[in-house]
Amino acid sequence: MNQKLKIIIPLILVLAAFGIFFFTRKPKDTGQDQIPQRKIEEINKLPVKDRPFVTLTPRADGREVTLTVDKVKNATTIEYELEYQAESLIQGVFGTIDLTKESQPVAKDLLFGSCSKGKCRYDEGVSGGSLTMRFEGAGEAYVLKSDFNLQLAGDREGEFTSKDAKATLNVGRSGLPLTTYVIVAGTMGLPAEVEGEVVAGPYAFLAPTAQKLSAAELAIKSKEDLTGARIMFWNGSSWVELDATIGEGTISAPATALGTFIVVK
Repeated sequence: MNQKLKIIIPLILVLAAFGIFFFTRKPKDTGQDQIPQRKIEEINKLPVKDRPFVTLTPRADGREVTLTVDKVKNATTIEYELEYQAESLIQGVFGTIDLTKESQPVAKDLLFGSCSKGKCRYDEGVSGGSLTMRFEGAGEAYVLKSDFNLQLAGDREGEFTSKDAKATLNVGRSGLPLTTYVIVAGTMGLPAEVEGEVVAGPYAFLAPTAQKLSAAELAIKSKEDLTGARIMFWNGSSWVELDATIGEGTISAPATALGTFIVVK
């Protein structure tokens, strides 16, 4: 065996042994080599009757919205995340509500923009978005989510629609002042118990101030069999049944005020 082979062969054996050790050794447990995985959240699994009643009400100039939360059960902490579309951008407002320190209903003013040292910057072209709320504390944690549209009467010619396009309120071109902002949103839960099963909604059509309507009509679409269905309106203190007409996949009724509507059977 020549001198070169005497050097090369041992070197190959050393490299092979190192390779076997490297690929078969058990990694050292440092406690940091595992990336924690966020638990997949199940959204809107809680029955409607057990959910809190949540509303979004716009400010008169459409620059801010008031989040109101009531009827919360089995939770002491709420994390909320309001995402909204501002022209081509998606912006967000985040916060926490401690129900051990605040009594219900809880109201929070959420600005479409930001303020610093008394000066505010407003996001332009806000058209709608979504609200996600995480409830934790006394019972099992749960997550709820609803969508909303922010619409100006002067731009809509009197017709306001929900983000899922299933609920429409037509107040007519002169039904509201042209400068009136209306938020159309799901309320997650109900303001009070109602007789029957909720098959569509709840949908809230809310303006900065209470608005009476004349010659307005509400229409709600549903894939459910609407035979025997009713439209109920929350007048602020009780449920009122509206004089509904049932068509193919749609139920409609005259509306005399802005507020919260549901379809029940």
